[in-house]
Amino acid sequence: MAKHNLLAHPIEWVKGKGSNSNIAVSSRIRLARNLSDFPFTHRCDHEKLYAIVDKVKQVISDSDLLKDSDVVEMDALDSLSRWVLVEKHLISPPFAGDGPGRVVVVDSKGVISIMVNEEDHLRIQVILAGLELNEVWRIAKKVEMTFEKLDYAFDSDFGYLTACPTNVGTGMRASVMVHIPALEMSKQIATLINECNRIGLTVRGTYGEGSDVLGSLYQISNQITLGLGEEELIDKVASAVRQIVTEEERARAVMKRKLGSSLDDRVWRAFGVMRYCRNISTREALELISLIKMGSDMEITPKLSVEDWNNLVLGVQPNHVQLYAGKELTPDERDVYRAAFLRERLKSIEPK
Repeated sequence: MAKHNLLAHPIEWVKGKGSNSNIAVSSRIRLARNLSDFPFTHRCDHEKLYAIVDKVKQVISDSDLLKDSDVVEMDALDSLSRWVLVEKHLISPPFAGDGPGRVVVVDSKGVISIMVNEEDHLRIQVILAGLELNEVWRIAKKVEMTFEKLDYAFDSDFGYLTACPTNVGTGMRASVMVHIPALEMSKQIATLINECNRIGLTVRGTYGEGSDVLGSLYQISNQITLGLGEEELIDKVASAVRQIVTEEERARAVMKRKLGSSLDDRVWRAFGVMRYCRNISTREALELISLIKMGSDMEITPKLSVEDWNNLVLGVQPNHVQLYAGKELTPDERDVYRAAFLRERLKSIEPK
């Protein structure tokens, strides 16, 4: 996957074809696995890290499921290309740094990505649009079974052994990205976080642990990995997200009824700023995109498909902006090119 193909590489979740994808943006399952013959990644020397990579590559070449995947050595990519992968949710922010023996595997549809030698030897990740955790789990199990021949580090009492104790057990994080601007605007997020914590779930920022919330995009995921089976954890997350979807829809209906024309004005102002701005930051752009998507769902502004919305969210990210411009940019230059990107894209959804 050469640098110039990064924008063109398909990413399945962007298409927005899953259930409730206007609010439940994407479903992800991440499995942490380690090989029993090697120390954890942070204890491996360079020779061992590259030996793990060789073993993984051999499995991929023999696999019908993964043989057509792109296998990318991270050190062969420049910083811009690595961060594009972060923005597409194909790798984690820590994996975008420097270090030996780091490889990412991305399947031809952009559904499966595997980080080799991140915190664990294998971080298997599967993402689909909408609330589709059961289908994501079905695919993730197939990927996990593909690598079982490498002999996972497993304990009969504790389950899968991982570099971080919080992942021991199933080694699984099941998460759903939700777009909940109405709950945010009505100041119900604190209640949502407390309720999630009460039932063993956690609410994180747009790019996971330690990241900010941008454009009203939150990650809902399981907090524990030990003591419950994979299906139980998936059911817990899915049930919570279904309730969040219901609450967001209810909050939107209440806002539309109570705010009326003032809500219409706020949404249309967001549309106008995006359509004619000449300089805009990432944060402001994502806030405005969030507003016009909610306005579209509420039939206030012109129809904005889930796929178009997802592409707008990706397109205003700092590294996608630089790919759009075709060159590296200063922060101020990015704000100018981001505005140009938005003006161009919003032409297709002009009011009739």
